[in-house]
Amino acid sequence: MSIMSVRERRRIMMGSDELLFLIGESGELGIVKAAKNMELFIGTPDKEEIVLFLQSEDLIAVSAFDVGDKAEKGIKSMIYLLRELASPIIVLPENHPTSKRLKMVVSCGESIHLNCDIQPGTHPEQDIICACEELSGLDIYAINGGVEIEGRLQNFKLEKLDH
Repeated sequence: MSIMSVRERRRIMMGSDELLFLIGESGELGIVKAAKNMELFIGTPDKEEIVLFLQSEDLIAVSAFDVGDKAEKGIKSMIYLLRELASPIIVLPENHPTSKRLKMVVSCGESIHLNCDIQPGTHPEQDIICACEELSGLDIYAINGGVEIEGRLQNFKLEKLDH
């Protein structure tokens, strides 16, 4: 007989006008629904452009490497740039010196894995995002009217978005 650990699962219902913050000691992740069918462009180090097609229930996640009011304002600003202005996502080449200077990174799609062991800003794949150690290992899935989070989540809050 072998013993397997059971990962916690939590559903959090949220509307398209709400922002979910997952809060760690050294970083925060903000999550919203795309709220509409949209396209985002991703510029890669190979001088290619990838088109990401999002549906209204898909997720837009912004990971900040800080906590508190300043980080949350930055997350809200980045979400506005992506969701309202369809600002392109830029991916840096591996080992780019600017990677260590990034204050936030983004990921969009139907599922997102949080990982503290990747280099920020260098992954064109939109199913993984660099996050603080306390949030690392969480898996977030878009569900109808909310999100499902798999893994140990300690602290979160849900806010209305300002329009």
